[in-house]
Amino acid sequence: MDRQMMKFAVALCLVAIVSFSAWPLWDRLRVKRASAALQTRTRALVEKHPELKPAWNIAMQDGVLTRDEAKEIVEGAGEKLQPEE
Repeated sequence: MDRQMMKFAVALCLVAIVSFSAWPLWDRLRVKRASAALQTRTRALVEKHPELKPAWNIAMQDGVLTRDEAKEIVEGAGEKLQPEE
């Protein structure tokens, strides 16, 4: 194996290591959208509890209700969020 081939193999291994180690980090950073049922439940809670309207407005500024934002609103209403929601 000559020196040029060894450099290529090392570079390829480093790229593979970096990509596989970054994968879990990417999963955590990716935005998880709230399901349709959770969006409906959250909207109903906001209508029932007007004090949650500012949190709803902040959550909907980007047009997407994430699971974390919905969880905050649901728990603000005094209810628990089910793990499968």
